[in-house]
Amino acid sequence: MDAFKTMLSNWENKAHETSKLVEITLTIRKQDLVKIKAFAEAYGLDQSIITEGLIHTAIKEAETAMPYVKGAEVIRVEEGEEIFADAGKTPAYVEAEQAISKTLRE
Repeated sequence: MDAFKTMLSNWENKAHETSKLVEITLTIRKQDLVKIKAFAEAYGLDQSIITEGLIHTAIKEAETAMPYVKGAEVIRVEEGEEIFADAGKTPAYVEAEQAISKTLRE
């Protein structure tokens, strides 16, 4: 019985993951395609899975790397320390991400 519960749970997780995927047209460098194909061959996976994983990881790293730029406006005080608004690209990115996400849900 546990084997079936595990299998059904795995199917449910896969279906949930798949429902979040969208297909896009992507232009990449030939050398990058060679590397994607090599990863796919080495790991026995489809190129689309490799590409999705690489893009997802790159986006997470890019988000983390976005620098905080201290603005002039104090937005709150924490433990006596003034916290300044971010004057860099992060606020515009977050705003755009939220607006696009809302549009895609509708």
